[in-house]
Amino acid sequence: MIRNARGRGTAGIVAAGLLLAALPAVSERTYVLTLGYQLLLWTTLAVSWNLFSGFANYPSFGHGMFFGIGVYTTSTMLTATSLPYGVAFLASFAVAGGVAVLLGLALFRSTRFRGDLFGLVTLVLAFVVATVVSNTSLLDGGTGVFVRAAAEGTLLDNSPARLYLTVLALATLTVVIAYLIATGRWGLGLTAIRDDEEVAESSGVNTYRVKVLTFGLSAGLAGLVGSPHAVFLGYVEVGSVFPLSIPLFVLMMAILGGTTTWFGPIIGAVLVTAAQQALIGQGQAEVSQIIIGMLLVVLILVCPNGLGGLLRRRPREEVTS
Repeated sequence: MIRNARGRGTAGIVAAGLLLAALPAVSERTYVLTLGYQLLLWTTLAVSWNLFSGFANYPSFGHGMFFGIGVYTTSTMLTATSLPYGVAFLASFAVAGGVAVLLGLALFRSTRFRGDLFGLVTLVLAFVVATVVSNTSLLDGGTGVFVRAAAEGTLLDNSPARLYLTVLALATLTVVIAYLIATGRWGLGLTAIRDDEEVAESSGVNTYRVKVLTFGLSAGLAGLVGSPHAVFLGYVEVGSVFPLSIPLFVLMMAILGGTTTWFGPIIGAVLVTAAQQALIGQGQAEVSQIIIGMLLVVLILVCPNGLGGLLRRRPREEVTS
């Protein structure tokens, strides 16, 4: 019965993705497709961040770093090699995920790297990676990389519709993975780590392996969605790829939606992106982040488990009443 329920849930997510795939046929306006692209991009980043940092309660400020690694992996391979885009696409996942696995193998050996210290380490590493990229001529060299010309003739070819559909496929894949993990044994292990890591270890959960693999998967998905974003940007430079605002916005979206649910970050990503676009449309670009931040603080005070946690708790309250 559990397998049937998971199968129906997966089918529902895929069906929603197929429904959203009809958008280019409904509207070919670049603005509409770009807005859809942004919503799906942030959804992928928020859900992939939550796979590890939310489920296991290891808050990371390095998700933007893995996203940036994916962007620069694709931009470098498109401009410096003759390899097809598909290779660069898969390489973005492999490089970002590989870096995270190596970091996990080193950091998770010690129980010291938890909570605030883990977040601080990932933040410092993000600055280190950005500095290395900026000072490496093959990657950026401080001058940026023009990707638009190199992307011509590829699968994406700077087409808004193709970019939208590509990120839609990645968002659907990421949500399906999050759902399957949250409703399976892997998710139980992550929840046990979040509740009490020592108790989880004594109960038979291989916490070291679970953390390393989940951290690698989370980062790999961020790197994967960074691949089409390199084509979307057209011109890649460190300031726009590694800003501190990316991990902060991802964290904000996950907390707003609820880090203990697989669907919470989706809610947060949609609400924050929609609010930001609405404020920018009203000429409030400068104060949009301040307003969104204040709203987040209020919502955290009202529902500390996020909107997703509130929605999940309501049916239980109705049953008990």
